[in-house]
Amino acid sequence: MILPKEPVKKIDDVYTALVQANQKDHDIWFEYVFLSWQWWFCVLLSIIPWILWWKYRKKESTHRLLYGAFFIMFISMSLDSFGAELGYWDYRYEPLPFLPSFVPWDLCLLPITFLIFMQIKPNISPILKAIFYSFFCTLIGEPFFEWLGFYQLLKWNHLFSFPIHFLIFLIGYFLVTGKNFEELKQR
Repeated sequence: MILPKEPVKKIDDVYTALVQANQKDHDIWFEYVFLSWQWWFCVLLSIIPWILWWKYRKKESTHRLLYGAFFIMFISMSLDSFGAELGYWDYRYEPLPFLPSFVPWDLCLLPITFLIFMQIKPNISPILKAIFYSFFCTLIGEPFFEWLGFYQLLKWNHLFSFPIHFLIFLIGYFLVTGKNFEELKQR
């Protein structure tokens, strides 16, 4: 079914306004963010944790651990993008201006933290690990980046993130420890 002309015109107008707003945002990013100390900090946070994990990982478990990490990345980036688009929070110093999510957090720090929690003391209860992971992400990580000015809460409270991080960790945990993989060994 073809839409009548009026809704199509409204959609086109909104799209044009979005493109113009994005262009203004990109211009500001290139002028004030790109190559600033905040940008370099984000770049380092996006690379160094992966290098360190790669060096110290349990090599026999690499593939299945990455399976869980990719799940964490996908869910985190999706939820982060939804929250930013819905106006719950806003990022000020993105390493890339084209994504409505915070790359160092979603693609690096959250999955690396998950991987560390998975490898340390693999016999500890997943519920307990999920609580520690949620506590670390919600009450230490998020306030730290807010304090640095990297992001601003608009219609969100850090505590709302706790059950989300808890569930994400548990799902990732069960993906990694599923029967399709060999038993996880302590490092």
